[in-house]
Amino acid sequence: MDIDPRQPAKTIQDFTRRQWIKGGGALAGSLLWPRLLQANPDASAKRCILIYLQGGLSHYESFDPKPNAPSAYRGEFGTIRTSIPGIHFSEHLPKLAKRAHKFNLIRSAYVDSPSHPVAIYQTLTGVPLAAANVTGTNRNYVHPSVGSWVAKTFAGKTKGLPPYVAIPHSGQLGIRVHFASSGSLGAEFEPMESGMTPDTAKAPYLAPQSLAQSRENPLSRIHGRFGLLNTLEGQQNLPESVTGLGDYHRHAAEMISSGKAAQAFDLNQEPAKARERYGDHLWGQQTLLARRMAEADVPFTLLNYTLDQERGQDWDTHKDNFNIMRDVLLPPMDHSVSILLDDLEERGLLGTTLVAMYGEFGRTPKINRDAGRDHWEKVFSIFLAGGGLKSGVILGSSTTAGDVPKDRPVHFNEVLATIYHQLGVPLVDSVMAPDGRPIPILTSGKPIAELIA
Repeated sequence: MDIDPRQPAKTIQDFTRRQWIKGGGALAGSLLWPRLLQANPDASAKRCILIYLQGGLSHYESFDPKPNAPSAYRGEFGTIRTSIPGIHFSEHLPKLAKRAHKFNLIRSAYVDSPSHPVAIYQTLTGVPLAAANVTGTNRNYVHPSVGSWVAKTFAGKTKGLPPYVAIPHSGQLGIRVHFASSGSLGAEFEPMESGMTPDTAKAPYLAPQSLAQSRENPLSRIHGRFGLLNTLEGQQNLPESVTGLGDYHRHAAEMISSGKAAQAFDLNQEPAKARERYGDHLWGQQTLLARRMAEADVPFTLLNYTLDQERGQDWDTHKDNFNIMRDVLLPPMDHSVSILLDDLEERGLLGTTLVAMYGEFGRTPKINRDAGRDHWEKVFSIFLAGGGLKSGVILGSSTTAGDVPKDRPVHFNEVLATIYHQLGVPLVDSVMAPDGRPIPILTSGKPIAELIA
């Protein structure tokens, strides 16, 4: 795990905050912030699909190309016009370029660390945990992930369905870290894993075995066990873990008995044309499964765009960046995300389904000796669509060299705050740490007023 020993994040934070305030950008947001911090009872988003690009997407080769940068920075790709006048993407995102008016881009986002574990922890929980690593602190035992917070908000509203699904699994960096879990919220809000989908449009998909009713454990036996659990829960001073597990198992039994979850996961029901439309590749089939989750009203789906399930850092292009991006990563992402937007819109779901796509950070301005780009936390691009947000907004910009925000810097927690606001998750919510301290849902960050419709 290589950590980039560049200047502390505080330096860029102070610089960019001053620049934004100097430009007057803080005024409009400050008028809306008190309202945006409260729970949103009229939240327009009913569900969220988060497409996570583990390793860190290069903004240069995707949404923020720099054709006028010095040759050591700009890279090999050309640019392409988008449906938004004056805005260009990489030439290898032609389908998303045609749909740029359907989504928003933040081109001035930044996080607090160039370390994979630390930045992944932050982009999934909102906490820059310096101790996060792949060996010891590789689970978020305390701070709940964004998916778990959303699942808690929708608790009781997803009868027969999991409130939180991870496709194909909930791990990051392969399975070396698990920062997408429920932390202190408990087992009830852990993600349900889909398992691997097929990597072709014709191959069958085996839904999670946990959704199948076991002959050895019929529903009568399960309900009998719940009777015992109810008796136990009537006792005083039971640990919270016991009561939490009770809710978890009740929900699990409900999913099995109703059949709604099994129906939602049955990718094999999709017509051949639908499966082919999303793409004859792994990400296409996973994205179609995510659409099925949205259609079934699963509140939160984490979709990991990962090809190497062992290493889990496909977008970490330290070597051969241009060939890998052109031939392996960008084409299936460009196609599948474009079709997802179209499909959600055709089904009348895009306005109530928030689609977010990002990695843990960006890539270095200067191309290294291996024709790659290294870790860069100081600026990167974030994709947000649907969910009642405005569309076609290009928020912020980076410098000509693409090394830092030029205007309207966006700390990553503002992105999470925006997702929470649109889904009605109150930013004043908190959990209790093991030592009894209340831990807020976010220690910093307010919804992005420029994107709120």
